[in-house]
Amino acid sequence: MHNDTTLAVLDETTKTLGTELRKFVSTSCTSFDTRELPREAEARTRRATKGKAKSDAGMEPGTSTQRAKTLNLDTYKFHALGDVAAHIREFGTTDSYSTEVGELEHRTVKARYSRTDHKEFTRQVARIERRQARVRRIERSTKAIESFEDDMTVTEANGSEVHHLIGKTENLPTHIGQHVNEHFGDPAVQGFIPKLKKHLLPRVQALLAQEPSHADLSAPTNGQDDWQSILLRQERIYRHNIMRVHYTSYDVRRGADVIHVKTSHCNIMLLNPDFNGDPITDHPYLYARVIGIYHANVVYAGRGDSDYHPRRVEFLWVRWYTLVEEGCGSRRLDKLCFPSLADEHSFGFVDPND
Repeated sequence: MHNDTTLAVLDETTKTLGTELRKFVSTSCTSFDTRELPREAEARTRRATKGKAKSDAGMEPGTSTQRAKTLNLDTYKFHALGDVAAHIREFGTTDSYSTEVGELEHRTVKARYSRTDHKEFTRQVARIERRQARVRRIERSTKAIESFEDDMTVTEANGSEVHHLIGKTENLPTHIGQHVNEHFGDPAVQGFIPKLKKHLLPRVQALLAQEPSHADLSAPTNGQDDWQSILLRQERIYRHNIMRVHYTSYDVRRGADVIHVKTSHCNIMLLNPDFNGDPITDHPYLYARVIGIYHANVVYAGRGDSDYHPRRVEFLWVRWYTLVEEGCGSRRLDKLCFPSLADEHSFGFVDPND
C-alpha cells in the first residue's frame, strides 16, 4: 500500500532514475560501440528480402552489416515511468486490481466456438453471445441466480458484500432438550439452554427494535433476567458444518475464509469487547475453537411483542481459549490453552458478526 509520503518518495526516485538514464545514454553508451547480434542482422536481411526491394535486398543472409545499437529512451515503457505515481494516486496500487479477467476472456470465445460448425462461425458465436446475455438478464430480473457451497444456498445478490454466509438449510435439526439429555454429565452442555437463551435475548431484542412495530424495545437487556421469554420454534436448533467469512485484506481486496467444524480450520480470533485500551494490563483479542455452527428460529415472548413471529438468529457454539503468555506486551505471539472443564465459562456462544 502507498500513502502520500511514499508517493512523494516515488516521485523523487522517478526523477532521479530519469536523470541517471539520460546520463547513461549520453555518457556511457557513447563510449562503447554496440552492434546487432549476427542472428539479428540475418533476420533483418531476410525480412527485407521478402518485402519490397531495398538497397540491400540482393545481399545474402549473413553478409549484411551489423547496425549500431543504442539504448532508445523514446519508447512507451520509459515514457510511462513518469506516470506511475500519478496512476497510483488515481487508481490505487497495481495489486489492487487485476488484468486476469481480460486475459482469460479468450476462453469464453473458444467455448462458444466449439458449439459452432466451424465454418460460418463468426455469426454463430455472436448469436450464442446474445442468447447468453438475454438469459443473464432474465435471471437478474427474477433474482433467481443461486450459488451452492456445500450446504450453503445463497443468492448472488449477497456475494461478498455481506459479512458472513451460513447455509439456509434445515436438514440437520437438533432438539435442544434431547441434545442435553444425550450428553448428560458432559461439561460442554452444562447450563447449555440458559446460556444460549441469555445470549439470544439481547440479539433478538435488537432485531425487534429495528422494526417500527417494536420501537419500545430500544434498550436491550443484559440477558440475565428475561431469558425465559426466549422461545425456540419446535425447541430446535439447526446445525451447519461451514461458515464463510468475507473480509478486506491489507492490499484493499476482498477475500473470504471458511470455518469448518470438522477440520482443523475451526479456530477464531475476535475483538475483546471489554478491552480497556492498555495492552499491558488487558488483552485486545479473544480466542476460541468453534465446535458448532447453528441457527435457530427464535420467538420473543417478553414485553412489547405480540405477534410471536420467529426470527432467524445465527450463532456459534465455542470453547474458549485462555492465555498462557501474552504476546502484545512482550512482542511474542500469544500462547494459548484450554481452561479447565470445571470452569463454567469454558464454553459459550458467539455472534458470527463479531
